[in-house]
Amino acid sequence: MLSLQIMLKELKLACFSLHLEAFQQQAIDQTWSHTDFLAKLCEQELARRFQARILKWTREAKLPAGKSFASLKMEHLPKSVKHRVLQLKDNHQWALQADNILLIGLAGVGKSHLAAALSHQLIQSGVLVKWLTATALVQQLQQAKQELALMAYMTRLDKYRVIVIDDIGYVK
Repeated sequence: MLSLQIMLKELKLACFSLHLEAFQQQAIDQTWSHTDFLAKLCEQELARRFQARILKWTREAKLPAGKSFASLKMEHLPKSVKHRVLQLKDNHQWALQADNILLIGLAGVGKSHLAAALSHQLIQSGVLVKWLTATALVQQLQQAKQELALMAYMTRLDKYRVIVIDDIGYVK
């Protein structure tokens, strides 16, 4: 019979392997049921997979570094804007319903920061996001068209629930 560690590796249950011995001892000491023991292992595995997914999706989204709600200075926003931002942050139905959000304002007022912060929040909620500048999007579309791969490129973009197009005003 295969050893438990080999089976866990084959099943890709890395956290089970990592926490197995510690939880076994804790289960004995605290007289956990088999269900409680298994639930603790599953909790660790789910947490690891969630973190891995968040890292992967954040990397794939190519969001600008350091722009999140933690670094956004909400006190500098007008009260009406702040209220709307908090609504968008707390309720991501707009993304699931394919609603558009336009952030319009002068250069340097925080539109990109706000879009990136909302994108981070969406990724945490399980929504796939892609960040592109308008210039990069136009260049990639032109290149795909030139290579006769426009439909393939559009299909790749189709997997994202939200596409953030930044710096629209800079496209010539």
